[in-house]
Formats: sequence, structure tokens, C-alpha cells
Amino acid sequence: MKNTLLNLIFLLTLTGCATYSSFVEQTSRYLFSEDEEVRLGNQVLSETRASMSQQGVPRNANPAQVRKIQNMVNRIAAVSDNPNLPYEVDIYSTPVVNAMAAPGGKIIVFEGLWHPKNGLAKSDDEIAAVIAHEIAHVNCRHSAKAMTSNMLLGGSLAVAAAVAKSRESNTAALALGGAFIAYEGLVVTHYSRRDEYEADRVGMMYMAKAGYDPQAAVRIWERAAAGGGSSGSPLDMLSTHPNDANRMQALREQLPAAMEVYKKQR
Repeated sequence: MKNTLLNLIFLLTLTGCATYSSFVEQTSRYLFSEDEEVRLGNQVLSETRASMSQQGVPRNANPAQVRKIQNMVNRIAAVSDNPNLPYEVDIYSTPVVNAMAAPGGKIIVFEGLWHPKNGLAKSDDEIAAVIAHEIAHVNCRHSAKAMTSNMLLGGSLAVAAAVAKSRESNTAALALGGAFIAYEGLVVTHYSRRDEYEADRVGMMYMAKAGYDPQAAVRIWERAAAGGGSSGSPLDMLSTHPNDANRMQALREQLPAAMEVYKKQR
């Protein structure tokens, strides 16, 4: 697993790539092309499937549920800045309350997200808010940004440290397995606060444009910041989506603009 990720990441050709979009205001240059991000995303997805299978965690066990979430992903992706990526969703039957996106549009969702007692999302609009946030990360190319920074600052040492960290005994590591945790340690947890603000803003606009009520985004992140489900226990989601009251306020401030977009879709 460690060698596979190292080889894949460091054999990527060092090509400069710019991002231009209607929602993403920042124009950045990365050491990775979008095609290379797609290849990395495919590798992350493949290794995650293998790891979860070894642990006996069911994948896509409910076909109707998979169709529902895939349709949601497709609907939001269609109005995103990059609708032509190979968006694909996997759903794992685990109580982990989270959803994540690998580069290139691979979306991984855990059923704990909508668990009746301990889940975070209480409606389709709220699930859409989480999905839109993850699709925004993909479109903003935050993974490419984080990987570029890691290569420039630490190279293979950052990867090795992330793999070592993934072996720690914690709920998320046990549930997710090595492959995705290694990617999460390398990339997702290195999203900057600015990245999270951008994913919040862009995701809210995406869901509104796709016809989902953006008020749900405010509700779900307020609930996440407050501790999540009715059990009041800490959420796995908060390990990758840091709790920040300023983010909640920023979402509320953006809501009027998002509501204008949403009303046009009705």
C-alpha cells in the first residue's frame, strides 16, 4: 500500500495546470494535471475497496440507495465547473459519519451519515449539502493543491508520515482501512482553512443550482459544529472538516445569494 501510493504520486509528470471556473475565484498552478488526478483517484478507490473488503465491510449493499446517491452526485456534478469528470460513488455499510472525495470525482460515502440516531443528515437536501461540499473540493482541485504543497515541502517524508499515522488505533482508521486513511492523512487533513471556506461557498452554490435547498447546508454544518447526532458524540466528519464558528457564519452570510440561485431552479 505504502509503495503503491509513493510510486503513483511521484511518477506523476510535473506539468503546470491552471484552474479557471465560474464559481472558483482562485486561479492556481499545480504540479498535477486533471488526468493525473483521475488516475490517483482510481487508485485510491481501488485500494479502498480492497481494504474494506478484507475487513468485511459491505460496499454498495443496497442498490436502491446507491442509485439514489449516484443520481444526487450526477445532479450536482452536472452544474459544477467540471461536469465531465468520471464521478462515481461507493457507499459503505459502516457507522462512520462522513463522506469524502478522492481526486477526479470519486465520492466515498458512509451510511453513518444518515443514521437515524447518530447521523448528521436528516433529509435529502442535507445529504446533498455534504455531497456538494465534497464535489466542490474536487472542482477546486484542493487535492492537487495539497499534494503540490506536500511535494514541495516534504516529499516522500510526508507520505511516509501519513501512512504511519494511519496505523494508529482509532475509530475512523479501523472502519476505513489503510488505503483511504493514507490518502486522508496525506491530502484531506492538509486542506487549509481557506480550502474549507471555498468548498463551503462553492458547494452551497452547486447544490442551489442543482435544485437543492441551500438552507440545508447551514443546518448540517451547524449540527456538525454542535456535535452531530442525538448521541452528542464527536463526529468522524470533524476530523476532516474542522469545527470553526466562522465557517458557520460565512455560510449564513452566503445564504441569500444561494437562495436566489435556488429560486431560479424551481
